[in-house]
Amino acid sequence: MARLAIRTANFQLSYKLIQSLRSRKIGFDVMDISERFTSNDIIWFAEGSEIIGRESVGKAIPTSVDTIDSSIEFALLILKGLDEPNQLVFGIDPGPYPGLAWLVDGVFIGVSQLQSLEEISKKVKSISNSIPAHSVLIRIGNGDPLIRDRIINLCIEHNWNIEVVDESKTSRGLLRHNHSISALRIASITGIRVWELRDINPLPGQVKEIQRQSRKFSKGKLTIPYEQAQLVAKGELSLSEAVGENSHSSEE
Repeated sequence: MARLAIRTANFQLSYKLIQSLRSRKIGFDVMDISERFTSNDIIWFAEGSEIIGRESVGKAIPTSVDTIDSSIEFALLILKGLDEPNQLVFGIDPGPYPGLAWLVDGVFIGVSQLQSLEEISKKVKSISNSIPAHSVLIRIGNGDPLIRDRIINLCIEHNWNIEVVDESKTSRGLLRHNHSISALRIASITGIRVWELRDINPLPGQVKEIQRQSRKFSKGKLTIPYEQAQLVAKGELSLSEAVGENSHSSEE
């Protein structure tokens, strides 16, 4: 079975690769730059210049500090025999801290717990660029209607293919707020295609929940006004921006 290895003289690159692989609980070896390859069954990370002359040894992945995430995604595909992927599927469990999971041709690749809705676009784009699949599909759980509809609109604005999934069974047996694993289950369930933007009309209780989140975000220092909380609920203003504006106002 193929194994992953880091083989570079670039200390910063090696250190960051080790951190990233460990954070994702991916097994790997670290080879000294002078160490000889004893097997051709190896997928190894190195700077582009360090690969020259060794292109035929195993599968070399040219990597820089700026491309670590995409290099790891590609390595995982090779490990699973998916270096020519057909379909990339994302599952999103909606909530203030969305869960994100991704599958390639039905094979689990990764999960991530995001800290805000604003991170979704960046993360999906990054993974899509790392995994050159023929098609991309995003499946969104139907829970938390307000946030669900904001995510749907965000995806439609990017012209992504979307399905809404009945997530009533995706959290069964899970600890509360385990959004990343729920996202994985959502990614595995066929949903209903969505083509049109949703109207965002937050209810009073949802607006008050945004105000509660603003108190938590500001560590109890302030509560944003109702009108601003409405804008946050609609996705027209981020929570951090709203809190920041009110922090400046209170200091003046």
